[in-house]
Amino acid sequence: MDDLTQTISNLVGILLGVVGGVGVAYFVFGAYQYLTASGAPHQMERGKTAMLTALAGIVLALVAFGVVELVIDAVSNPVVTIEAPPEPE
Repeated sequence: MDDLTQTISNLVGILLGVVGGVGVAYFVFGAYQYLTASGAPHQMERGKTAMLTALAGIVLALVAFGVVELVIDAVSNPVVTIEAPPEPE
């Protein structure tokens, strides 16, 4: 069970890195669109939308990472232990 939870944790960490990298790249792309809009309202709006979408994606990925880690911790380290009843004499 520990190998499976460790594998899942590693996979989620890798995916978080990929999603985070893509999110940062998309945010930079949106910032570039916004800065090079030269006052064109439509282009500025596209840049703002791209930056907000990237930020939402990064936050969602971080929340998903936290949820997965909580579930893995709950599965691998149970808090409640049930003891067998004592045998009658």
